[in-house]
Amino acid sequence: MTISIKTSAVLRIAACLLGLATLPAAHAASLNACVVEGNAPFSSRDGGAKGLDIEVMQAVAARMGRDLQLTWITVPARGGMGRALKQTVQAGTCELFVGLPETVDGGEDLAERNLVASKPYAAVAYALVVPAASKAKVLADLRTARVGGITATPADLHLLAGGYNRTPYGSVSQMLEAVARGELGGALVWSGRLAETPLPASLRLAQVLREPTLTTRFVIAYRRGDAALGSELDAVLTAFAADGTLDALARKAGFP
Repeated sequence: MTISIKTSAVLRIAACLLGLATLPAAHAASLNACVVEGNAPFSSRDGGAKGLDIEVMQAVAARMGRDLQLTWITVPARGGMGRALKQTVQAGTCELFVGLPETVDGGEDLAERNLVASKPYAAVAYALVVPAASKAKVLADLRTARVGGITATPADLHLLAGGYNRTPYGSVSQMLEAVARGELGGALVWSGRLAETPLPASLRLAQVLREPTLTTRFVIAYRRGDAALGSELDAVLTAFAADGTLDALARKAGFP
């Protein structure tokens, strides 16, 4: 009788354990990311959340098996990006701060805030825009022509260093109008602008210049204490870079 009772108890315990094993797993916590509001073509919620940063974070969260929670923030006029980081990811408002331009000394600035930068998820360059009827394919084809660039930008400095007949402008719209009228042989335009505002039929994209001095890479900041999350994030971004996902998301967002 004693053996029978013990056997019965064991069977009941085993049944309970089996039942627990078949229960659905608990959902992982949402991935909370801070994104800048009104920052098209990177992040905007006009007509719904959209932009490159949103597309990337949706893909990252899906790969991690987590729901994505977006926290929309505004970069303060006073204090700029540094204050935005302090008020958000440093303060624990979100786990990730998306859309941070990578700079030469940016790593040191982040380290002082106990933050770490992820691997880059985007590289935004300058593009050569020419009249639709132009035969120019690359910038070198315009050695004898006037080429526009926004004053004091990397594009302007690139034209100056290359000995081109550069014509500086203060407005992208005015510069593109000059190209359309034939006053310029072409112009160097930041790809982010082209993603936000497609070219008219009178103009076409001739070349994307990916020299390091003309390219801005974007990273995601996270707290140094969240090393496990950072490692997982970098692993996902590395995989996305290798399989073409990041390039595909950039094209989807309109980047040339």
